[in-house]
Amino acid sequence: MIFDTAMLRYLLFMPLWLLLSGALALADDPSFTVSAPQRVAEGERFRVTWTLDARPDDFQAPSFNGFRRISGPSTSSSTSTQIINNQVTTTVSYSYTFVLEAAEEGTFTIPPARAVIDGREHASESASVEVTDGPATSAQPSQPRQEERGDTRPGPDDIFIRAEVSNSSPFQGEQIIISYKLYTRLSVQNYNIERLPAFQGMWTENITPSGQPSVTRELIGEDIYNVAEIRRMAVFPQRSGEISIEPMEVEMAVRIRAADSRRPGSPFDDFFGGSPFSRYQTITHRERSEPVILQVERLPAEGRPEDFTGLVGNFELRADLSPDNIDVNDAASLSVTLSGEGNLRMAELPEVSFPRHLDIFDPQVTDDIRVSSSGIKGSRQFEYVIIARSTGDFEIPALNLSYFDPGSRTYRTQEAGPFSLRVHGELLTGSDAPGRRSGRWQTEDIRYIHTGSVNWQSAGDLFYKSTRFFLLAALPLILLIVFLIIWKKHMQSNADIQGIRIKRARNAAIKRLKHAERMLRDNQREAFFEEIFKALWGYVSDRLEIPVSRLNKENVASAFASRHIPSDLADRFLEGLYECEYARFAPMGEERPMDITYEKALDTIVTLEKELRKNNTKR
Repeated sequence: MIFDTAMLRYLLFMPLWLLLSGALALADDPSFTVSAPQRVAEGERFRVTWTLDARPDDFQAPSFNGFRRISGPSTSSSTSTQIINNQVTTTVSYSYTFVLEAAEEGTFTIPPARAVIDGREHASESASVEVTDGPATSAQPSQPRQEERGDTRPGPDDIFIRAEVSNSSPFQGEQIIISYKLYTRLSVQNYNIERLPAFQGMWTENITPSGQPSVTRELIGEDIYNVAEIRRMAVFPQRSGEISIEPMEVEMAVRIRAADSRRPGSPFDDFFGGSPFSRYQTITHRERSEPVILQVERLPAEGRPEDFTGLVGNFELRADLSPDNIDVNDAASLSVTLSGEGNLRMAELPEVSFPRHLDIFDPQVTDDIRVSSSGIKGSRQFEYVIIARSTGDFEIPALNLSYFDPGSRTYRTQEAGPFSLRVHGELLTGSDAPGRRSGRWQTEDIRYIHTGSVNWQSAGDLFYKSTRFFLLAALPLILLIVFLIIWKKHMQSNADIQGIRIKRARNAAIKRLKHAERMLRDNQREAFFEEIFKALWGYVSDRLEIPVSRLNKENVASAFASRHIPSDLADRFLEGLYECEYARFAPMGEERPMDITYEKALDTIVTLEKELRKNNTKR
């Protein structure tokens, strides 16, 4: 019996265990993808890349029948780490790239590649590549490539811009998508949109994806073009009739083959196919798209609802009342949400008829509008705050929203509601009416008459008639006048350049003499005489406007003579300089008394300042 029970459990749980193991193994299968162009020209080189999200133990490339293998595999790996909500996610990627050359015309299938990961073999998808006849065999000899013409400018079929319209006959207010694409058979280094269309009579929004535009390949006739979408716009015509959209102008840097006459190559370049440095050049080229003509249809008058406000698109209306059972003076919320695809930014609020005895506040508008390459879609929410001022059952009528659906070419009406609001509780009046209830402050739209006793107090003298009021009122004007007087004196003193130099010379001399006095007390002989020397030289340089580079005894004597300084004072100044120099460089044992030198220097500067002031006064 025990054996039968064990076997029964084994038979029951074994299939479940195998199913779970298979699901886990399937969930753990690594990603193994292949990327290759869908269409190439005969003789063109292109890349085929296999990508895995796990490190392979072994990689086996398939056979490339119909193609010549130029190089590969070149391997690369990358690791990215993301931290979202405190969760760390690490992603790894390993790629194997081959460079192939299309050998012949036709459609070829590249078989799956195989890789061994953790002892298990995995296979990728196959890739199909169509090889078209090369441009050199084009059946349009009148429009050859730029390389064949030998021109230094791109031809009309080398590079051009197309404007593609999702619907050239829209209704008024209907959303359409206009895509501007750059087609090129040349190498475009960069581009810049010089002039955008004006889009007169239309409401527009830019929906161009961010970053560099993705490049695809497109076959036109027998030529393969690289195609990049450089601008994408969502357009809403605001009037009916014919609307012309101006061309878009783009300036770009294009790399073209240079004419041989401009810079001929060497014989070795000719033999080996030419030097890339001498055969190509980058030029600035301008292109413009063709104008776009729209035939905008007028919205039909037949079947137009009375509450139609001009909304065109595909929309849904939802509304919710929460809570629907409240106490008097409490608040409820009516949320109205309009969602869909169209010009939601111009959507108007549906009209709501609220019963009496309900206080309604202006709605709060919340937009959740998403812009993508397919157009504008999202939602717009209107939230009403309702406060009940009396008890009873209140009925909020249904909300209606009318719009025109261009897909069915008919008017549609969305309806939400009606809603029932039950208000209960005791209605309080007079001074007992609550200012706060259920933890929420309510609006005090009525201030009730006070019926109790009042303690009246004397208000006293009015402040605006007091002396302190007039003093405080005049204080800013007094401070302004004082500030202007001080500022004027400051500006005048700054304008007097000579006065500034005199003041600076006097202050610098006083500062150095104080420093020398400190050296005198500390018996620092060499520092003392050096400071006296600098005080004398610095004073004369600033006071007599003699540059430091021209400061010598001859120029100082000449400056003294030109300012009529007595000769004995000039001799005393020069003698002070001589004593400082001698004391600094005199041999030991011939020390001069520092206090006498200090008194002579101070007396010389004071006397010299008096003489210079006296001479300035005479002038």
